[in-house]
Amino acid sequence: MADGMVTFHVRTSTHGPMFNGRTRRATGDFSDEWEEECAEYALDQVRKIHTASFREPTGYYASHVRIRRDSRGPYVGDGGIIPYGPWLEGVGSRNAASRFKGYHAFRKAAAMLDRKAHSIGERLLDRRFLRRMN
Repeated sequence: MADGMVTFHVRTSTHGPMFNGRTRRATGDFSDEWEEECAEYALDQVRKIHTASFREPTGYYASHVRIRRDSRGPYVGDGGIIPYGPWLEGVGSRNAASRFKGYHAFRKAAAMLDRKAHSIGERLLDRRFLRRMN
Protein backbone atom coordinates (compact mmCIF):
# COMPACT_ATOMS: atom_id res chain seq x y z
CA MET A 1 0.00 0.00 0.00
CA ALA A 2 1.38 3.34 -1.00
CA ASP A 3 0.58 6.48 0.97
CA GLY A 4 -1.88 4.64 3.23
CA MET A 5 -4.22 3.94 0.32
CA VAL A 6 -6.51 0.94 0.83
CA THR A 7 -7.04 -1.02 -2.40
CA PHE A 8 -7.00 -4.46 -3.87
CA HIS A 9 -6.51 -5.55 -7.46
CA VAL A 10 -8.08 -8.30 -9.50
CA ARG A 11 -5.88 -9.97 -12.12
CA THR A 12 -6.65 -12.85 -14.41
CA SER A 13 -4.42 -14.83 -16.70
CA THR A 14 -5.36 -16.81 -19.75
CA HIS A 15 -3.21 -19.65 -21.01
CA GLY A 16 -3.53 -23.07 -22.59
CA PRO A 17 -4.86 -24.41 -25.88
CA MET A 18 -8.21 -22.65 -25.61
CA PHE A 19 -6.55 -19.25 -25.55
CA ASN A 20 -4.94 -19.06 -28.99
CA GLY A 21 -5.84 -18.43 -32.62
CA ARG A 22 -9.34 -17.20 -33.33
CA THR A 23 -10.36 -17.24 -29.70
CA ARG A 24 -7.65 -14.74 -28.70
CA ARG A 25 -9.86 -11.65 -29.09
CA ALA A 26 -12.85 -13.27 -27.38
CA THR A 27 -10.68 -14.41 -24.49
CA GLY A 28 -9.21 -10.94 -24.11
CA ASP A 29 -12.72 -9.50 -23.95
CA PHE A 30 -13.72 -12.28 -21.56
CA SER A 31 -10.75 -11.54 -19.30
CA ASP A 32 -11.59 -7.81 -19.24
CA GLU A 33 -15.25 -8.46 -18.43
CA TRP A 34 -14.35 -11.07 -15.81
CA GLU A 35 -12.08 -8.57 -14.06
CA GLU A 36 -14.85 -5.97 -14.18
CA GLU A 37 -17.50 -8.35 -12.79
CA CYS A 38 -15.12 -9.47 -10.05
CA ALA A 39 -14.46 -5.84 -9.13
CA GLU A 40 -18.23 -5.18 -9.04
CA TYR A 41 -18.74 -8.21 -6.78
CA ALA A 42 -15.92 -7.07 -4.48
CA LEU A 43 -17.31 -3.53 -4.31
CA ASP A 44 -20.73 -4.91 -3.42
CA GLN A 45 -19.20 -7.00 -0.62
CA VAL A 46 -17.21 -4.03 0.77
CA ARG A 47 -20.39 -1.93 0.78
CA LYS A 48 -22.36 -4.68 2.55
CA ILE A 49 -19.67 -4.99 5.21
CA HIS A 50 -19.58 -1.23 5.72
CA THR A 51 -23.38 -1.04 5.92
CA ALA A 52 -23.48 -3.80 8.50
CA SER A 53 -20.52 -2.45 10.50
CA PHE A 54 -20.65 1.35 10.56
CA ARG A 55 -22.56 2.59 13.59
CA GLU A 56 -23.13 6.16 12.45
CA PRO A 57 -22.44 6.27 8.70
CA THR A 58 -22.16 9.69 7.12
CA GLY A 59 -21.76 8.39 3.59
CA TYR A 60 -18.57 10.37 3.04
CA TYR A 61 -16.20 7.42 3.17
CA ALA A 62 -18.60 5.14 1.30
CA SER A 63 -18.89 7.69 -1.50
CA HIS A 64 -15.14 7.45 -2.09
CA VAL A 65 -14.96 3.65 -2.18
CA ARG A 66 -15.57 2.64 -5.78
CA ILE A 67 -14.15 0.79 -8.74
CA ARG A 68 -11.10 2.57 -10.04
CA ARG A 69 -8.81 1.73 -12.92
CA ASP A 70 -5.12 1.86 -13.54
CA SER A 71 -2.73 0.18 -15.99
CA ARG A 72 -3.27 -3.17 -14.24
CA GLY A 73 -7.06 -3.05 -14.61
CA PRO A 74 -10.03 -2.38 -12.33
CA TYR A 75 -9.66 -2.35 -8.57
CA VAL A 76 -11.75 -1.37 -5.57
CA GLY A 77 -10.35 1.40 -3.43
CA ASP A 78 -10.95 4.66 -1.64
CA GLY A 79 -8.57 6.71 -3.75
CA GLY A 80 -6.12 7.18 -0.92
CA ILE A 81 -7.48 10.64 -0.13
CA ILE A 82 -9.39 9.69 3.02
CA PRO A 83 -6.90 9.91 5.88
CA TYR A 84 -8.85 7.56 8.12
CA GLY A 85 -9.35 4.88 5.42
CA PRO A 86 -6.45 2.70 6.59
CA TRP A 87 -7.68 3.03 10.19
CA LEU A 88 -11.18 1.84 9.17
CA GLU A 89 -9.65 -1.13 7.38
CA GLY A 90 -7.37 -1.94 10.31
CA VAL A 91 -4.04 -1.38 8.59
CA GLY A 92 -3.28 2.11 9.90
CA SER A 93 -0.54 2.87 12.37
CA ARG A 94 -3.12 3.98 14.95
CA ASN A 95 -4.85 0.59 15.02
CA ALA A 96 -1.99 -0.93 17.03
CA ALA A 97 -2.38 1.73 19.70
CA SER A 98 -6.17 1.62 19.96
CA ARG A 99 -8.81 -0.95 20.83
CA PHE A 100 -10.33 -0.55 17.35
CA LYS A 101 -8.74 -3.14 15.07
CA GLY A 102 -10.63 -2.20 11.91
CA TYR A 103 -13.49 -3.60 9.91
CA HIS A 104 -11.24 -5.46 7.45
CA ALA A 105 -13.86 -4.91 4.74
CA PHE A 106 -11.38 -5.07 1.86
CA ARG A 107 -9.63 -8.12 3.28
CA LYS A 108 -12.96 -9.92 3.83
CA ALA A 109 -14.22 -8.94 0.37
CA ALA A 110 -11.00 -10.24 -1.19
CA ALA A 111 -11.46 -13.59 0.59
CA MET A 112 -15.08 -13.76 -0.60
CA LEU A 113 -13.97 -12.93 -4.14
CA ASP A 114 -11.35 -15.70 -4.01
CA ARG A 115 -14.15 -18.17 -3.30
CA LYS A 116 -16.53 -16.70 -5.91
CA ALA A 117 -14.30 -15.67 -8.86
CA HIS A 118 -14.37 -19.10 -10.50
CA SER A 119 -18.17 -19.25 -10.59
CA ILE A 120 -18.35 -15.63 -11.80
CA GLY A 121 -16.05 -16.59 -14.67
CA GLU A 122 -18.02 -19.75 -15.49
CA ARG A 123 -21.30 -17.85 -15.55
CA LEU A 124 -19.83 -15.13 -17.77
CA LEU A 125 -18.26 -17.70 -20.09
CA ASP A 126 -21.53 -19.61 -20.45
CA ARG A 127 -23.67 -16.51 -20.83
CA ARG A 128 -21.59 -14.43 -23.20
CA PHE A 129 -18.50 -16.01 -24.69
CA LEU A 130 -18.77 -19.69 -25.62
CA ARG A 131 -20.63 -18.91 -28.86
CA ARG A 132 -17.91 -16.45 -29.88
CA MET A 133 -15.18 -19.03 -29.35
CA ASN A 134 -16.67 -21.71 -31.62
